[in-house]
Amino acid sequence: MQVLRVLATPRWVGWTVLALCAVVVCGGMAYWQLIRAESATGTLLNAGYALQWPLFGVFFAALWWRMLRSEARYLTEIRRDVPDAGSSPAPEPEALAPEDSPFTPRPRGVEPGDGAGRPTRVRATDDYNAMLADLNRPRDEEPTP
Repeated sequence: MQVLRVLATPRWVGWTVLALCAVVVCGGMAYWQLIRAESATGTLLNAGYALQWPLFGVFFAALWWRMLRSEARYLTEIRRDVPDAGSSPAPEPEALAPEDSPFTPRPRGVEPGDGAGRPTRVRATDDYNAMLADLNRPRDEEPTP
């Protein structure tokens, strides 16, 4: 029943049409290669292609079927995991102790809102430019040993 529900979606109607077109094209190519193999200029290679094209068609059909079953199975698992509307509410999450928190304390010198509203990339560029300006600033001659 879940498979029919999946097939009714617009996305799967498109996949089904595409798979059917691929199977029909593969069947037509197999027929064309068979006619070429039976003609006066036909070769054994054409006969081989006449046997190969139906396998491609079967591949497209099997791929469509596996994708359909996989999505139906996935939707069934989701439906099984989602609680009913009438069931009890989800339990409240437990509060973490500060030592168990994944967040580290704020480093010294960093105030809340520093750089607020500016993208991190711009702040990093400003820091880099300040470092270059500091390196380029003339220094007093240091005595050489």
